[in-house]
Amino acid sequence: MPLAGTNGDYQVKWLDPNLDFHSKVEFKYPLSFRPFRDFYFLEDAVGGELMIKELCRALGPGEPPQSDLLQFRRVPDYEKDQDWPFNWLLITHVVRSVLSHVQGDLTDGYFGKPLTGEATVGLERLHAGAIGWLERSQERTPMDEVDPEIKASFRSWWFDVAHAYKDLAGKVPTYVGSIADDLGDAINHTIRCMAAQDVDIFNHAPSSYVTNLALQNHWKTPTVHDGKYRHFKTALHQMLGYGSGPQDAAEEHLEDTLLLQIQGELAFLGWHSNIGCVLHFWIGRDLLAQLDFSQVVATLECD
Repeated sequence: MPLAGTNGDYQVKWLDPNLDFHSKVEFKYPLSFRPFRDFYFLEDAVGGELMIKELCRALGPGEPPQSDLLQFRRVPDYEKDQDWPFNWLLITHVVRSVLSHVQGDLTDGYFGKPLTGEATVGLERLHAGAIGWLERSQERTPMDEVDPEIKASFRSWWFDVAHAYKDLAGKVPTYVGSIADDLGDAINHTIRCMAAQDVDIFNHAPSSYVTNLALQNHWKTPTVHDGKYRHFKTALHQMLGYGSGPQDAAEEHLEDTLLLQIQGELAFLGWHSNIGCVLHFWIGRDLLAQLDFSQVVATLECD
């Protein structure tokens, strides 16, 4: 089953489960655990200050919060950015993202209503162009760089798609902002694919994109408000202690032992990007003493 579930809201539609390993299995991501003293409290400023002090002792003072360079970008921002596309794998993912929107719009109509003839003609033109680029990309090695002439041609095609969707506003479900969002996601996804294949990303991908992706999960400087509500700007994975979450799992399992807490990671795509989403694994203390893991309980909470 694809990540985020079959036809799930957060599923990346342009990843094909038959072709893309990472549509079903997330990238390997290095984790290292450091000891810290946890405190149980509920919306308590004093407890929050103690927790921040302990976390900063283990993780350092943190870095200033920095938004994803590619998040909330609009079409004019990509016009100013000359760094993309930087390889044929990125072209493939961007084209497939466009195709997923075009095919969905052609199939589903406009919120249950038939498309106008003008909208259908426009979408069919975009579909033909995307198929042409997809065929070209299939003839290339994914990690090959894109020569300047092809790069300029592809950028021109993408901007044409974006402007076409701007003109189709109110006639099809897809907004032009979705086209821009997908480009940012495709850039981040491509860099992760390169790293997974041991490609030297610092030599074969723009440094601004690589640095931007690396920064997403660095420990960010916490505030008193963060500590009070045990909700930080960086995902906190945790073993033992009390844990935290947006609902009541930590409170309901006070008498149990927290085996593992995993939070959403901002550096991943939609299926992991909500750091308010927390997965816990709990075990009763008596069962743990007996090393009986047959009755471990999992809880999943989202805000």
